[in-house]
Formats: sequence, C-alpha cells, structure tokens
Amino acid sequence: MHDSARPAVAVPVSARLALASIVGFWAVWLALVTGRALVMGWPDQGGMLGRRLCMTLVGVGLSWCIHLGLRRMALVRLPIRVAAAFLACAPAAMLFAGLNSYLFYRWLPVPSVLPDLARWEEGAVLRTAIADGFVTWYFFFAAWAAFLLALGVVGEVRAVERQRAAAEAAAQDARLAMLRLQVDPHFLFNALNALAAMVASGDTKAAGAMIRNLAAFFRAGLVDNPVADIPLADEVEFQRLYLAIEQARFGDRLSVEIDVPPSLHGIMLPPLVLQPLVENAVKHGLGATTAPVAIGIRGRCEGGMLHLHVTDRATGTAAREIVTSLPSTGIGLANARARLMTRFGTSASLSAGAVEGGWDSIVSIPMVPADG
Repeated sequence: MHDSARPAVAVPVSARLALASIVGFWAVWLALVTGRALVMGWPDQGGMLGRRLCMTLVGVGLSWCIHLGLRRMALVRLPIRVAAAFLACAPAAMLFAGLNSYLFYRWLPVPSVLPDLARWEEGAVLRTAIADGFVTWYFFFAAWAAFLLALGVVGEVRAVERQRAAAEAAAQDARLAMLRLQVDPHFLFNALNALAAMVASGDTKAAGAMIRNLAAFFRAGLVDNPVADIPLADEVEFQRLYLAIEQARFGDRLSVEIDVPPSLHGIMLPPLVLQPLVENAVKHGLGATTAPVAIGIRGRCEGGMLHLHVTDRATGTAAREIVTSLPSTGIGLANARARLMTRFGTSASLSAGAVEGGWDSIVSIPMVPADG
C-alpha cells in the first residue's frame, strides 16, 4: 500500500552527513575512554592509545558499511529499516569485539594486561573478552544506527514539507491565474463596437489611438506573468489604459482622475487586482445615472499598509438616478477578495459600499517594496 507520508523519491542520508555522524560518535568514544584512563592513572597509555586509534578506524569502517547497507534501503518502510539496522549491528559488534580483544590481549599485550592473562585460562581469555565486548559494542553500534535512522527520518519529513509547499505554491499560482482571467468579457466586444463606429464616422485619429490603447492593454494583460507581483506603477498604468479605452466609448460622460504619489509606485501587488473594481465603477457608475461620472483611483500609505481607493461619482447638475434593476452579481468584488486572500491571507482587506452620489471600493494590503 502506498504510504502518503513518505516522499515520492528516496531521501537517503547524504554521505557527508553520515560520515560526520560516524566520525563524531567514534571521536567521542576515543576521547571518553582515553580521558577515563588518564583520570584513573592506568599505565601503558602510550601503547594503549595507539591500539585505541586502530580500533577507532575499524569502528569507522564498520559503521560506514552499515550506512551503505541502509542507504540501499532508502525506499523500504521505516520498521524494516530499523530491524535491518539492528540486525546489522550484531555482526559488526562481534567483529569489533573480536579484533579489539585480539589487539589488546593476544597481539603483543602491554604489561598492564599481563596479570589478567595470568589469571585467565589461555583459551578463555579471548572468549571472555569477546563475550563481554559484544554486548557493549552492540549497543554502541545500535545507538549510532538509531541516530543515523533519525537523521534519515528528518530528511524525509523535510522532503515531504518541501513537496507540500511546492504543491501549495503551484495551487496558489493556478488559483491566481484563474482569477486573473475573470475579466468582463463584454469589454472587448464593446471596445470593438466603439472602434467600428469611429472608423465608420471617419474619425481615424481617435480610432488609431484606441487601437494602440487596446494593443497595450492586452499586451500587458495577456503576456505578463499572470501570478508574479508587479509594481503599483504598472497596475496604475494598466488601469489608465483601460479607462482611456472606456473614455473613447463614453466620451464626455466619463472623466478620470488618478492620484497615486510617486513614492508608492514601487510597492508590489498582484497584477490586475484593481481591474474588477474599475470595471465595476465603469459599469455600475455609468449605468446608474445619465449624468457624467468621474472615476478616481487614489493611493495612500498608513501604518505599513497600502490603501487604494476606486471611486465613482455622478457630476454636474443632473441628480443621480439609481437604476435599481441594474443586475450586479458581485463576482468582481468576490474575485478581488479571493485574489487578495490567496496572496496576503487575512492581512489584506477589501471594503466596498454605496455612498452619496456613487460607490467606493478600498483595497488595503501590506506594503511590499520592489526589493522584497
């Protein structure tokens, strides 16, 4: 059965990390044993130290062999790897205990062990030393193997976390791309109809300007990375293009005022986050009255937050006539809120509501400078 908690690929402990753990364990053992001998005042420490160094190298080699065996089992379930590691420690401990006993008691024994050899029977010396040493060294090897397995588990957990983070980032990018594409489909048709009317009336200058604005608008909207943040200056320029196209349609009925200080131009935000709000201002602002309408985009900073206001106001002497039958599904506002929540979580907000003579929408997001 597939274990969803395991990463999709093997994550063995790196050779460098395994070697560091091996050298660290055996260096600590060598330091502790040598320090104990010095404190106890045992004789023949010169000869003993050389033998301990030799056994340290043997221990490093045996531990490395265990690591190589476990490395080949990186895809095996953890309980099986644990059992294999503890089984592998048995022959390693037996071999180490045998070599250790031979080196200290049989091969040119130092004077300090001669009394022990005299008390023990010749055949029992090696067996006793190996039996006692096996138990000690088995638990030493097992402790190191458990540490190595723990390092492997930590690596697997980190790999799973990286995979999960990558999957969440991909899902977020997909959501942002999907939400960004939810632009009013009637905009293009209305713009083309207005362009056709200009051409039919012979107003080639206005038609040429509108074509250039349309080209710049769709180039910015369809070519740029749909999920990467952009400077506020680019977002404002995009909305200026959009409103210029709408001004070509509505003529004197629509005026535009953009007031964003240059000091805020480098603040980063999701692309087209203002688009649904500006579309809403055009559609419902002009659709709710026969009077001219002024649409404003204003920016300010306060308390580490960037506040962007999109407003529409009826102007002139004509009273604003609210068209209650005008349909409004709220998709644009829901779109903008979803994008802000996806990008900034609860630290961002969007408030919108009717005011006297029009509608206000306010986006508040954390100030993220262009350098990150």
